[in-house]
Amino acid sequence: MKNACIAFLLALIAPVASYADDFATLADVRKAADRAIALFREEKFVEGYDSLKPYWPLPAVEVDNMANQTSVQWPLVRQRFGLSIGTEFVSQVEGGPSLARLVYLQKFQRHALRWVFTFYKPKDRWVINSVSFDDQIQLLFP
Repeated sequence: MKNACIAFLLALIAPVASYADDFATLADVRKAADRAIALFREEKFVEGYDSLKPYWPLPAVEVDNMANQTSVQWPLVRQRFGLSIGTEFVSQVEGGPSLARLVYLQKFQRHALRWVFTFYKPKDRWVINSVSFDDQIQLLFP
């Protein structure tokens, strides 16, 4: 009975104890975001999100859901905006010593999308906080 209780308690705390890998520097953060955006440009959403998954303290199933939602939405993006013709790095902004945001532009034949990667440094290393995209390209101007 005692072993069963210990196993039960370990099962409860294991998800809390498991934490994401992390990045030592913002240069490492940039490399990971560059890899992901290159995969997203090729419509390889599962691979792109999978490349970020080790550094994201979300349950893997939530990241998988984001990849699936993006894949489901993409035919509408393609229909409205045309084919993807490239990506551009737009900016890196630090929100103090613990937050950083990288913004990319994905160019299409008729419009563009803004991809925003946000990273958080709880102590001395960076993890992914969020990844999102939208067509609010006017927000790229001051």
